[in-house]
Amino acid sequence: MSENKSTRKVEEYADRNTEFLSRVLAYGDEEAQAYALALLANSGSVNAIDKVQSKLDEIRRDIR
Repeated sequence: MSENKSTRKVEEYADRNTEFLSRVLAYGDEEAQAYALALLANSGSVNAIDKVQSKLDEIRRDIR
């Protein structure tokens, strides 16, 4: 699989699973959080990062 195709697949996954990634970052152990962050960083999707950040902000408000 070409690098460009792989990157697109990672971007698509990140865009489609922002709620899941947010929950992993908020509640997962260190290893799970590291995988979620690596996936987001390698997705190249600013949109996915913004959605995850928005969801994390919502989770933070709910916890308080």
